[in-house]
Amino acid sequence: MGLLLLLGGSMGSFLNVVIDRSSRGVSIVRPGSQCPNCGMRLRFGRENLPLLGWLFLRGRCRQCRLPIPLRYLLMEWGIALAFVGVYQLAFDPMGWGGTMDPWLEATGGREGAFFFLALLALMSGFFAAGVIDFRTYHIPMWITTALALSMPLFLLAQGLVEARPVGGRLLPVPLPGWVGVGSAVGGALAALLANGLLWRGLLPVSFADYDEYVEDGAVLAEYPHARREMGKELVFCSIIVAGFAVGGLVAESFQCLEDPPVWLAAAAAGVIGWASGAALVWLIRICGTLCFGKEAMGLGDVHLMGAAGALLGWFAPLLAFALAPFVALCWLTGLALVEKCRGRWSGEFPPMPFGPHLAIATMAVVLGHRPIQAAWQAWFGQVLPWPQ
Repeated sequence: MGLLLLLGGSMGSFLNVVIDRSSRGVSIVRPGSQCPNCGMRLRFGRENLPLLGWLFLRGRCRQCRLPIPLRYLLMEWGIALAFVGVYQLAFDPMGWGGTMDPWLEATGGREGAFFFLALLALMSGFFAAGVIDFRTYHIPMWITTALALSMPLFLLAQGLVEARPVGGRLLPVPLPGWVGVGSAVGGALAALLANGLLWRGLLPVSFADYDEYVEDGAVLAEYPHARREMGKELVFCSIIVAGFAVGGLVAESFQCLEDPPVWLAAAAAGVIGWASGAALVWLIRICGTLCFGKEAMGLGDVHLMGAAGALLGWFAPLLAFALAPFVALCWLTGLALVEKCRGRWSGEFPPMPFGPHLAIATMAVVLGHRPIQAAWQAWFGQVLPWPQ
């Protein structure tokens, strides 16, 4: 538990930097941690000490005595306690009853360590992305890209661990055969190709002229050429789809071999999950925009669900996407009640990003795996079985 508190406190300290600087459009790397007033460098282990640094400094800069916001301390301790709570829900060390995937509990916390660490990283990234989107109506691409690239690597590392099968599963995500592995390799290479063409300017960037039509701070829906831009995104997506198809066809010749190694199938499952999670939201974004002539969903939401699928497989992002509108409804209801009590209710809701609700819904699906599965089976029974 002590190690988890330290890990969570360090992550909370990092998230403080990510959320604050990314919300202001400032690099999170340079300059290093420093006092915003006098510029004094905060040294790790002294001023910059997770969980205890704020207390040792008594909430003030050592040099200029400027007050340090209390939210920094609350973030560090909040994330630290959240990590401990997730550990309890995953492995049930106190016997209270875990709520997450039973595969984790059955591993005892050792054989499933890589997957558990990946969950902590995913949830931390989603927390940062949700808060930044709530503040700025924008999800930094580097957060979702880092998650999408690292999650299959965590699955690969987990696949190298000789975990005993739990309920017939070596991992909590479905492992594909050779065709799936080939599709994942082809899709990953095609994604690299498409992004390379985009970076070299050989593929047009969608919404590149956005600033020419929409004033700073205006909502995305006011952009007048949204339908036109969907053509550019369809070209980009078609390259990746073709890569998955070609990879699967090539891998047909490997069908006569034994099953692929677990580590390879695990990494492929991450790539397939990434594509599945992103494809659903991207399809809704493209179809909605073509129908209504306004940008239906932000591209950051697409990458957010892709990052979720890169670790959780294809089904969890679909479930989270279906749950997110109910999360938004609860938020709007609570907001309306608070505003009415304060006598400030105007009868209209302000524009709000969808990213925070997707992030909360994804966390709910991860943390409440067992009760959600039980509810699914009670409602749908054998008519629509829970996917295995």
